Amino acid sequence: MPTIEINDQQILRCLDQLSPEGKKTALRQLLGGLERLDRLVEKNRERLDAVCKARGVDFGRLTEEERERFVDHILHESA
Repeated sequence: MPTIEINDQQILRCLDQLSPEGKKTALRQLLGGLERLDRLVEKNRERLDAVCKARGVDFGRLTEEERERFVDHILHESA
């Protein structure tokens, strides 16, 4: 399946054009992703702390976006 490259501003403009129900659906999807990340982090806290320590990363100082990228990187690296 081909990938279309769009930037954050384009996505935000598209979100503004959604119906109220479409906006609710998008919000639920985004929040669900954050909830899954939180569960994943808590479930694997010891392992995550060990990986962070080995890489010199202070997970507590990362922004939510940085945490998502870091966890995503680790997950894809292990696969």
